[in-house]
Amino acid sequence: MFGIFDAGSLAALLEVTAIDLVLAGDNAVVIGLAAAGLDASQRKKAIAVGILAATILRITFASAAFYLLAIVGLLFCWRLVVPVGLLEDVARAPQWPGA
Repeated sequence: MFGIFDAGSLAALLEVTAIDLVLAGDNAVVIGLAAAGLDASQRKKAIAVGILAATILRITFASAAFYLLAIVGLLFCWRLVVPVGLLEDVARAPQWPGA
């Protein structure tokens, strides 16, 4: 059954959520380091501006990624850059024992 509640979809959702939490934590550290040397009133403004900028950039980059993934010809361009034979050679390459 195809839906949002199958195992693959839930695993993908958890993966994206975990990545988002890591990126949000990284943003908080950078904003905190940037605002650490400021006065209390400026620190509050700097944190607010940093959070707003991080949110806007995340939405912008997610929208750009969505747009690029929607372009069907993008896969065709990738095939022009990476020859199909090279990908087949990588698939046939010997592997380590027990891998």
